[in-house]
Amino acid sequence: MKAKTWLYGMVMATLIVPVGSSSASTDNSVAYTLNPYTVTAQRTKRADLDTPSATTVLTQEQLKATGASTVFDALSFVTGITDFSYGPGGMDYGAMDSRVNIRGIERGTLILVNGAPINLNGKNSVSGLNLDEVEQVEVVRGAASTLYGAEAMGGVINITTKSADESKNIAKVYGGNHGKKGYDVTLSNEKVRINVSKDFAGRINQVSPVRLDRAYYNSLGKSDQLSLSANVQLDDRWNFNYMRSESNSQYEQTNTSDNWLIRKQKTPTYAYNDKRNNAVLTYDVNDVKGIIFYNDRLLYGQTKDYRKYKNYSFYDNDSNYTARKIGGDIQKTWHLRNNRDTFVGGFMVSRDTYEGTSKANKDVQAGRNTLAAYGSYSYKISPRWTTTIGARYQVINDPVKDQHVFMPQWQTLYALDSTTSIYTNIGKSFTMPALSDSMAKNKQGKYIAVSGKNLKPEEGWNYEIGLKKIYDKSSLRIALYHMKFDNLFAWAPDDTGKKTIRINGGEFKNTGIEVEYRQHINTKWQWGSGVSYSNPQQQDYVKGAWELAYPKIQANAFLTYTNNKWSGGTSINWLTKRLENRDGRTNPDLIRWNGYIEYEVTKDSKIRLDVENILNRHNVITNGSYEYWDYPRSYRITYTQSW
Repeated sequence: MKAKTWLYGMVMATLIVPVGSSSASTDNSVAYTLNPYTVTAQRTKRADLDTPSATTVLTQEQLKATGASTVFDALSFVTGITDFSYGPGGMDYGAMDSRVNIRGIERGTLILVNGAPINLNGKNSVSGLNLDEVEQVEVVRGAASTLYGAEAMGGVINITTKSADESKNIAKVYGGNHGKKGYDVTLSNEKVRINVSKDFAGRINQVSPVRLDRAYYNSLGKSDQLSLSANVQLDDRWNFNYMRSESNSQYEQTNTSDNWLIRKQKTPTYAYNDKRNNAVLTYDVNDVKGIIFYNDRLLYGQTKDYRKYKNYSFYDNDSNYTARKIGGDIQKTWHLRNNRDTFVGGFMVSRDTYEGTSKANKDVQAGRNTLAAYGSYSYKISPRWTTTIGARYQVINDPVKDQHVFMPQWQTLYALDSTTSIYTNIGKSFTMPALSDSMAKNKQGKYIAVSGKNLKPEEGWNYEIGLKKIYDKSSLRIALYHMKFDNLFAWAPDDTGKKTIRINGGEFKNTGIEVEYRQHINTKWQWGSGVSYSNPQQQDYVKGAWELAYPKIQANAFLTYTNNKWSGGTSINWLTKRLENRDGRTNPDLIRWNGYIEYEVTKDSKIRLDVENILNRHNVITNGSYEYWDYPRSYRITYTQSW
């Protein structure tokens, strides 16, 4: 009943729009910013005003204007996104992965790079992506499994990298506090674009409060990351993109004893080497599009045995693994009834594998094959009213239990006038358990298959209604949604009492509203803001009680200025009404406030200053569980030279 009341309220809200001009801006750059084209939402190119779902499109300039140094942090400034990180900038803590979540559903976001999925083993880490090489990001909130399959329960994010269409070569160097330094080199012509970057970061002595149960706090050691990308335009139809990253990181659990010998003996060190490869071959001609993709991750970690005072030997981490995904997707678009209607149909095939590479889990090998057919038909009922019906049938050959999944979707869009539209979006989504979820450690320290044969996919429905309004120099977007999912994955105790067995637990539900506003004040100033209020709750499968799953309130805002050779801006993201962590404390408000200023020295060179976490807060970048902190106030100065 609450959900219905919210939906009825939203219908009334769509009739109450701010008074303004009804004509769209004639400035092409302004018009694109306020009403950008999106490909991800419908798998065909459409203006946002004509797209029946909640979407946000960020250009390279808008991403850099957040003042963030990583793709992960830049995404946190998008309304509806609440990230979860174990290390600053989205750094992964070995197999404890940072992740991007949409609308409060844990591990419910599918991330694409150039249209190809990069989620591996149920995780969507974007660590290793170079922010400078990102051309555009499209965020689609709400049901997306019909067009994209599993893991798109809360939505999908498509990251498009820069293509080989610029003849300029670029070199960047930067340095800052906390040991931050690095370089970035790009060589490009009309056919090939190659980028190489290397980042370094120093030690941070404390990135968590003192753990009350074990008398230690977490420290972050030195780290580095090498990124390589190549984009090759083979001909008018074929394009090839390849990315590789390799990072080295260290963490400590620093003992707090007053005795220096005990501190030294009981301070374990964890060192990780993380290699990732992503490759995608794209075919695009007329109305036929196809991709062949390959992703892998090779995680190798070592732990210092702090119990041996005289011999600080390292041994393999039990969570070392190799995960791979290979597949293809082909679609065709048909234009029917004199181009009034559109039908998109296609097929997708993929194989996922997981292999343990440590002594403890070396016998763990799991694979999953997926075959899917999907279609989406947009029918124009009248010049103002369009309805879209879609469906997906997916066959999954799974090591635990084979699945046959049917995902329907129904959307409508009504144009009140040339600058205002109302839409509805109803769809079913699902996700499968991670391949590693079917394994657990037994009393002998070996990993064995333990998940029950009745393990089901998480699945449920998204309901959404929204308003989009474009003025002369501003835009307004409002979305009201309700989500309800069953069979959420949970952990049950094994024969040792540890929660290592994957089962289906309780339910998840969330009802909320999102509002985004952007305005071009004049040719020099732009600003925008967004707010999300929701109540994401997850049911405890043992007690049956409903508990808060993610923060209730998120707000963000930005302001940018450009004038001749100078440009600058500031962005802020605020999370409140957060969860209680394991230490019995409620996570404090997260206030991430960044700023930047840039000066064009010559037409081929510029210098830029970025400052992150201006307030120097102990921002808690996890939600619930243990606390992990972001970087303290940090700055970096970047010099760019092109030729």
